[in-house]
Amino acid sequence: MTTITSYGQMTEEKLVRQVGYIKYENIVFYNGQKVKNVDIGTFESLDQIYAKDKNHVYCNGEEIENLKPEDFIYLGDYYVKYKNEVHYSGKKLEEADFASFVFLGNYYAKDSNSAYMGGRKIDGADVVSFEPLTHFYSKDKYAVFLVAKKVEASEPETFEVLNAKYAKDKHNVYFWGEKIENADAPSFITLDEEYAKDKNRVYYNSRPLENADPKTFEILDNPYSKDKNHVYCNWLENGIVEKADVKTFKTFGVYYAYGYAKDKHHVYYNGKILEDKKPKDFIPPSPDRIDL
Repeated sequence: MTTITSYGQMTEEKLVRQVGYIKYENIVFYNGQKVKNVDIGTFESLDQIYAKDKNHVYCNGEEIENLKPEDFIYLGDYYVKYKNEVHYSGKKLEEADFASFVFLGNYYAKDSNSAYMGGRKIDGADVVSFEPLTHFYSKDKYAVFLVAKKVEASEPETFEVLNAKYAKDKHNVYFWGEKIENADAPSFITLDEEYAKDKNRVYYNSRPLENADPKTFEILDNPYSKDKNHVYCNWLENGIVEKADVKTFKTFGVYYAYGYAKDKHHVYYNGKILEDKKPKDFIPPSPDRIDL
């Protein structure tokens, strides 16, 4: 929750645009609207939906009627329990079991009957063996799930999350939960969030870079990469920067030069040759020279 202590920090126009709970001169606002009957000294925001003070509990800026703060249980990540009910982000979870419902972290929860992610029931999950992984993956002894969807053909025992996009098990490689056809799982490794490779191919966001050599492949400044044979640019349909000289091709290593590169023959922007530029004296435009 944001606390504003002076007029200089917040105008009325800015206040209306604020999301969630905000304290301003002994008043609490929710999404720009005044919250009624607040005890300002004990008020605390729990997330962008729930808040409480010594007298009341609030949901979406409104007091929850006939609920004492001591009877309210905030579990985390928008999960709450009260009046023998479980709620997520202001909505009742109709099938949740109040007594056994527990928060697992990272938007996951479970009770004696079901597992949940972001308030959504994960159909088919085995509650006893269910466990959250990272990057919104989870698993039980029978299956792997991404968010609340089963990852088909996955093997839970050997499944590992590599980063936010890639994962693999003993047999297969996955990109956001979808199997990458013909990827070699034993040799598959990630190079960053977008690039990966196995013994046979290089991948960009799961798409194979045709003719790329895994052994010599290296990532340059976005959107470029290269190997012993070619220079590649993500913006090009076929991926290959035509006429680029691999040995002398280089990027500039500064954020404002995104898209620019050169070799001994040409200057490039997003993989296309700039015919009117000479590589010998070319300097990428700095921020104060770029028209925004």
